[in-house]
Amino acid sequence: MKKLHLGCGHRYLDGWINLDISEKDIYGKKLKVDVTHNLNKFPYPFKDKSFDFVLMEHTLEHLNNPNRVIKELLRITKKNGIIKIVVPHFSHYGSFRDPTHKHYFSLDSIDYFKGFKVLSKKLSFSHNKILRILFNPLINFNYRIYERFFCYLFPAEECIWELKPLN
Repeated sequence: MKKLHLGCGHRYLDGWINLDISEKDIYGKKLKVDVTHNLNKFPYPFKDKSFDFVLMEHTLEHLNNPNRVIKELLRITKKNGIIKIVVPHFSHYGSFRDPTHKHYFSLDSIDYFKGFKVLSKKLSFSHNKILRILFNPLINFNYRIYERFFCYLFPAEECIWELKPLN
């Protein structure tokens, strides 16, 4: 299985092709990467239908054109492959804290893009395992009610989408 990790930063995954914009972070600290490429530059340096699994965590919100990025992910992912995208939820303080964020997402934001089947979309409350176990079922039970009425009282941390290309 050929796997691609886009925007890997300090999280290098063994057995994956790890891509980031540079071999150094914004503070000059060395990153371990396999491929360097600016994800705002198209096309990405991969052949069509190259990957079985593409992972993009906390990267899409930094890029100029999410629609073009999604199209590029669809181009490089095999027909039966999986694309997993994780972005900060708009209600989380980290979403607005980082001045390099250009876009803010709700769980339904993925519905504005085309060319894939949504396999799953869910909110994650926290990186803390206990809080996730307690709150993820509640906020995902009816996420639209949660996002409309409760998300600023109990902010979700992330939107997590799993997609399957249609072509």
